[in-house]
Amino acid sequence: MRLSDIPELQNYPHVFTFVRETLSMQFADVRSMLRLPLPEQGIIDGAGYGGCNFAVAIVLCNLVSGISVTIFKPSNPTRIDNKGKTKWVGSGEAFKQLLKNFYPWEQGGNGIEGAEALYSYFRNPLTHALGVQHGQSYRIRISKSPSPLQNNQIEEMEESSARPSWLLPGISSSGTQWNLVAEGFYRDVFHMFWNLARNEQQMRMAEQRFSNRDIVWREE
Repeated sequence: MRLSDIPELQNYPHVFTFVRETLSMQFADVRSMLRLPLPEQGIIDGAGYGGCNFAVAIVLCNLVSGISVTIFKPSNPTRIDNKGKTKWVGSGEAFKQLLKNFYPWEQGGNGIEGAEALYSYFRNPLTHALGVQHGQSYRIRISKSPSPLQNNQIEEMEESSARPSWLLPGISSSGTQWNLVAEGFYRDVFHMFWNLARNEQQMRMAEQRFSNRDIVWREE
């Protein structure tokens, strides 16, 4: 299932075009990485690497970030700084608000804590420091199944509103360790976007902006 196949997008032609031409192919790249490793085709190196678990995490965090300043817009997108000037909220706050509002958190899960963890423990270190942070009291783990997913499994992840019984949540914690599971994170980000597409208020505002060629709402 392509991201542009989400039925609610048909109601918003300008947003649909953006999703079809910009977002769908990037989700498709992650889809392809979930089919790795393929040792019989030499897509794995001699040390056993090649599953793309870090690459999947980085791309998906980038997609959340990009969606948070294009299609999604915070309900209060401006703030007053300490000099009394009106400023747009930072990209980090937009990232976390999108996750809090639309990510499919597990029942009983803490969306505020989870969004903060994804931003502070995964997105920023992976983007700016190869995932390395010194002197922290927590640990992070980014994992992916050693067995490639089959196409029917990926389609089940995308199309089913309920998490498949065989699939772990994308983000979870245990004590001082935060765990990101590549397959689960892909499914959850896909359904985060689907939840956003179902929100008429957000989508109507995005359609209006996009029709005016105002794609990125946040000023630098």
